[in-house]
Amino acid sequence: MKRKNIQNKNGISISDSIVMSVKRKHANYRKPFSAAIAIIGFVSIIKAFLGMFHFHYSVSTVFMAAAVIGAFYLTLSIISKRALWVYAASVIVFVVCAYRKAAKIALGFKFIYNIVYKDAYHSEIEYYKGLKSALEVSSVNTLFIFYIWLLAIIVFFFTICRPNPVLPLMVTFPVLEIGMYNGIRVPVFWGILCIAFWLALLAMSTIDVGEYSGGQSGFVRKNDLFFPKRHMKLKVTEKCGMLIIASVVAVAAVSSCFLKLTHYKRSEKIDNKRREITEALNDFSFDNLAESLSNLSNAIGLDFEYENHKLGTNDHVKYKNVTDLTVTLEHPTDNAIYLKDYAGAIYKNNEWFGLPSSAYKNGTIKDFDSYDIHPQDYPGLFSKLLDPSLEETTIWIKPSAKKSRHLYSPYGTINVGSLSYNKDLTVSDGKAKKGECSYKFINLDTNSIYDQLITVSEQNSQRNSREVYSASDIKPAALRDRIQKYCDEKGLISYDDFFPVDFGIPADPEYLLSKGDVLLAELMHNSYKDFVYENYLKVPDTAAMKEVEDAYSDIITMYDGSVSSEFETLNAIRDRMSSECTYSLYPRKTPSNRDFVNYFLLENKKGYCTHYATSGVMLARMAGIPARYATGYILVEKDIEGGHSSSDGSVTIDVKDNRSHAWAEIYVDNIGWIPYEFTAGYSAQEINTQPVTTAEPTTAEDATTTTNDPASRTTGTVSKAAATTTSTAVTTKTATSIAKGGAGSGSGHGIHIPKVLKNILLLLLALILITAFILLRRKFILSLREKRFTTGKAERKVRYMYAYAEKLLEALDMKSENGNYNSFADEVEKAYGGIYFNEGAFRKLTDTALRASFSKDTPTDKDIEESRRTIEAISDKLYKKASRFDKLRLMYINVLK
Repeated sequence: MKRKNIQNKNGISISDSIVMSVKRKHANYRKPFSAAIAIIGFVSIIKAFLGMFHFHYSVSTVFMAAAVIGAFYLTLSIISKRALWVYAASVIVFVVCAYRKAAKIALGFKFIYNIVYKDAYHSEIEYYKGLKSALEVSSVNTLFIFYIWLLAIIVFFFTICRPNPVLPLMVTFPVLEIGMYNGIRVPVFWGILCIAFWLALLAMSTIDVGEYSGGQSGFVRKNDLFFPKRHMKLKVTEKCGMLIIASVVAVAAVSSCFLKLTHYKRSEKIDNKRREITEALNDFSFDNLAESLSNLSNAIGLDFEYENHKLGTNDHVKYKNVTDLTVTLEHPTDNAIYLKDYAGAIYKNNEWFGLPSSAYKNGTIKDFDSYDIHPQDYPGLFSKLLDPSLEETTIWIKPSAKKSRHLYSPYGTINVGSLSYNKDLTVSDGKAKKGECSYKFINLDTNSIYDQLITVSEQNSQRNSREVYSASDIKPAALRDRIQKYCDEKGLISYDDFFPVDFGIPADPEYLLSKGDVLLAELMHNSYKDFVYENYLKVPDTAAMKEVEDAYSDIITMYDGSVSSEFETLNAIRDRMSSECTYSLYPRKTPSNRDFVNYFLLENKKGYCTHYATSGVMLARMAGIPARYATGYILVEKDIEGGHSSSDGSVTIDVKDNRSHAWAEIYVDNIGWIPYEFTAGYSAQEINTQPVTTAEPTTAEDATTTTNDPASRTTGTVSKAAATTTSTAVTTKTATSIAKGGAGSGSGHGIHIPKVLKNILLLLLALILITAFILLRRKFILSLREKRFTTGKAERKVRYMYAYAEKLLEALDMKSENGNYNSFADEVEKAYGGIYFNEGAFRKLTDTALRASFSKDTPTDKDIEESRRTIEAISDKLYKKASRFDKLRLMYINVLK
């Protein structure tokens, strides 16, 4: 290298060439080190992935291909520059071959994903159906060989030739994440080597080659030349990478030995919390983001509840054995009590929705509010008509703080003037505070209602159910006027003030005339039935539903419109589901390419209340029986018997989270909407369920199970017959039960918290906190500004307004530099007068502010009003002329608008 010498006045020559001396010559191990790191990464990724699952492939073929491909690209990478053209050509060959084999590669992916799915969810169900097993080995071999080829191209080049962790991480981490995300344990040794490889590659790409370290810096002078001190050492990035790999392996080994020697064991409390957080992370789904964040926050200890009615998103469910509701009954009652807070009408894309608002524009629905008679009143009114011996009682419901946003109500409520109605769906106490509410109600027994209706229908065959009444005979004047008005509007008056009523239930005329609300309810019920049959018989028109309909065709064709055949059909549906499907808290998630009902009834055949209830509703609709989906809580007779009795005869029950429930509602002519239980193992007296554990092994500390999913919890039932078809072993429900989302609860697999998922969640949490801070800051500044503009002395108001105007003008690049307010006002008027505000307005604002600050004159209300108009004009015009980005900045960063 040519050296240029510069002579200064001191006679010292400075050379632009650098001469360094070293103590002795060392061998250059950079290539061997980088090659070793690449080989470690290449082999550990392959062994780690293949060690997580049991794939069907030719081991010899795949490993021979890995050895040949690895050796080829290792050689090319070591040769480096002289073989780059060969490297590039091989990449082209790879792309061409992959394109030609795309179909076989895709088929191989389906085969391996089926195995991943089975291992992750401990199921024998295949995600991709109809694959030919004869093609499995060859297609999986093809997929593995092409992945190994891609892995070799990237790992060897970006480790040896151009150290960079981005692409190697992109092709290695997702492969391991497939297992880790689903809780599959990575082989420990190979997993540690994978981590060591990533860290080594990261270090190699960030440590500067040629950085000096070790000892004191400095130079020694020899004549007019300066030499670095001999004890200075040169960092070699590849050597650092090897040290990192060695360090990671050593730390892992020492830690493992220490834990084994000390017999270290975490406390049960830490284990439970770790398990909850781990499984909340493993159950995280972007398809169900809000609920996933809710579950995660609850696992951390923050009470944030989110509830939707999407089905099949939970791997399994749990109870925490906490009290969700405290219920007090005026006196004990027989039969199960259902406390409802949601009713779903439309089943679509594995989720329940309400009816569209257009459906409620029906005149019949509007009559409910007009005449203060609602479908929710029908069961209470008509069941009393069916069985006069039924007694009313009062129930008080007090939810926990977490459930205080929900309002729960029993069936058979009596309107005593304080009820609030949500369309034809739910009813609530209009006086409720923080969820606390009370109702008068008649506890319904579905079996008894059907038995009595069957008897009545037989009697009706021998009598005319149509009766004629006179409005003038109705004793309560207010009710008489309402009925007269309704009959006039609907054209029901036959002559004078007589009107016909088609009563399906025989009743004492004197009782009906003294209870005009029953007559009006019956008149409106006859109209509401049309609405029910129009909206609550809809079934998705899909191939999956057609398959279900064909499978249950022998049952759904039983219904002929009679009450007895309706009851028989519902019981037959329940019995078929109980015999063919198993109640289980481990149904695993429904594959995204499956229909929830079809998958439960025809493939997986395992589920809990949401599975039975949803399927029962769809099958009832297929038969022609109006039905819908409901959620809330259930109390069975054993719960009531186990409550705390008071001296006044009342009984108080702590309703645990294990009584959260989903069930079906059936619309019964002449009665209304009543609960019907399809879930196996539930009766009005007790809950007898024994979750299947043959495919769901657990550890000793995880031996018990329960549920935490609001709309998809366990089940409850009104059917007494169902109890005889199920096991009598009652599931123990404790706080140590298996947590929801247990992707790692299967045999032979541990639980691993995906690091990438942690980072995503932390990023989301950070974004939420930042957004909350920005919004709260904006709200605080706007509130404070408004307070300063409207309260206090007039002088201070004007000064604040002028200061705000200065900030607005700064956004327009107008700023007073010399402190001369009058000259600044002239500049502003010249630049923006007549554009951003009326000419002379800013001059007037300046004069008012100066007088307020430096004289004894107090600004008048008119002065303040004009000043306010000026700053608002500037603010509005500034915002209007700004770009979209600047508008966001003005609103949320500068908070000037």
